Amino acid sequence: MTTANLTMLPSHPHREIGNGIPINMGNTVPPLTTQRTSEEQASFLLPAQQDEQLTAASWATMPQKMQLALLTLARLVEALAGGSRQSFIIFQLRLFMQAEGLTPSTATIALQLSLLRSVSAIPEFFVSTVWGVLADHPRVGHKKVIILCLFISGISSIGMGFTRSFAGAMAWQLFGGLSEGKKAVLRSKIRVISGAKFESRGMLLLPAAFNAGSILGPLLGGFLSEVSMGGHWPFVLPYAMNALMKLCAAAMIALWLDGSRPAGNRKNKKDARISLVPKWVKQLYRKLLHRQTQYERLPGQEYEMDDSEGQQLASKSREKQQTVSIWTLRLLLTLATRALVTIHIFSYPSLLSIFVSTPRNKQEDENSNAAASWERAHPGAGNSSSFVQVPQGYHTHLPFVFTGGLSFNSHDLATVLAIRGFVSCLLQLMLFPRLCKVFGRLPLYRYSLLIFPVTYFLTPYLAIIRSSTPAPLPAAGIPLWAMLLFILVIQATARSMALPAGAMLLNAACPDPSVLGTVNGIGASVGAGARGLGHLVMTGWLYGAGLNLGVVGTAWWGMSAIATIAAIVAAYVTESPSADKSLADED
Repeated sequence: MTTANLTMLPSHPHREIGNGIPINMGNTVPPLTTQRTSEEQASFLLPAQQDEQLTAASWATMPQKMQLALLTLARLVEALAGGSRQSFIIFQLRLFMQAEGLTPSTATIALQLSLLRSVSAIPEFFVSTVWGVLADHPRVGHKKVIILCLFISGISSIGMGFTRSFAGAMAWQLFGGLSEGKKAVLRSKIRVISGAKFESRGMLLLPAAFNAGSILGPLLGGFLSEVSMGGHWPFVLPYAMNALMKLCAAAMIALWLDGSRPAGNRKNKKDARISLVPKWVKQLYRKLLHRQTQYERLPGQEYEMDDSEGQQLASKSREKQQTVSIWTLRLLLTLATRALVTIHIFSYPSLLSIFVSTPRNKQEDENSNAAASWERAHPGAGNSSSFVQVPQGYHTHLPFVFTGGLSFNSHDLATVLAIRGFVSCLLQLMLFPRLCKVFGRLPLYRYSLLIFPVTYFLTPYLAIIRSSTPAPLPAAGIPLWAMLLFILVIQATARSMALPAGAMLLNAACPDPSVLGTVNGIGASVGAGARGLGHLVMTGWLYGAGLNLGVVGTAWWGMSAIATIAAIVAAYVTESPSADKSLADED
């Protein structure tokens, strides 16, 4: 460049080079903008940073694998314990009733199971947000919250093993519910570590751990419960194993998990204030305060502001403008969809367990040679208690009026739950990242929600598939298991897509990274309330009412309606940033 090309211009910060020598840029360089494409941003990075920016996200390139493994372990031990308990809890409830001299009925067991699942959601509903706030607090953090929750859960498992009554089981479940909020803390910690680049894979870790626990847990629980059957505490061995796994995981996290907070969170805390109070509450408070304190300018008085006061007011004005309301329209829609989805997804395992273990209906061919030979081999066992109870004068009228279950035992139930967990784990790890990249998280979320109504509608028809064994033996046969596997696979497919995509949408709806734990805690509280409601309504009340009416599909078709409503509400969820500003605080 020669001096002939240089012309003096008024000083401009973007046109000075060297020692303040202005240069005429002409029309050869476009004006500076703050928006750049990813390729342009990568060109301003160092070579090592460019490689990191342009490297495709994969499992092998995920950061801090040891930290992610510890967080996944915390979820895995909980899933193992839950899957283990699920394989024998129905039989433990029957034992409680027999110890009190009562005859266990399917409707009563369904009600008790729903109460047992719902009671743990009560403390979770109230403390999940508290755990999230504590996780975001610099003096507490994620690590201490996770350790404390695992310790509480381990003590609860020990108590469940030594209880001898339904009331005692309710008390220990209520105590254990205090630890359920840790899932939100784990989710927010994984989001912080994985970042936006690896979010689609990071959000898979917790569901994958749950599915792995759903595979191994029922098998472990079924084996240990059969080994320890009998004695004063017949289920103490599987519960003791559950407690040991949780306490060991807590010790490993205490030793090796990094409890430091990222610097970005602290910076955001200073740059913006996040309000947990809804906007309409603040506006109402301001109106009431304005009515009480109204000031007027004194006549003839003038006030001149000096420079220091002007700077202070400007600083306060900027601080006021940086206040962000956590209750955006986008977050509210995401939470509403999450509540509806939670009602049916988390009610499904309980409803499936009680349905497949429900005694079969007394078939028309009960006097056949197979049934007669079974009754001769088991005298007195073929009484009315071996079959599902039906109203007087009841007759089956397809396609909707039919009743009965599959009479599965603990081994068959563990097999069903293990198949469901295996399919879910395989699909999540192999298909979800690719499908999320192809369709996007929101379209994939919406598509997966359309599958649930079909699976729930078809499930009760398993009871009318012809079995190769006579009632009241457990149902069997190739057509039955083929239909059961089909339903489990499509339900597991939808679940494997919906849960991680929903978690990503909740993280995306967070207005600021500094309150990610708080938002996930609110999501956990909403999910806990929805889960408790689902257990009470679907498993506890609606399923028992359907059995009393002789229509076993009542709860299933009701859950199909809930799933349909959830899919409709999900159509209004948006990823547009404008939705975040619609409920922001304005003055």
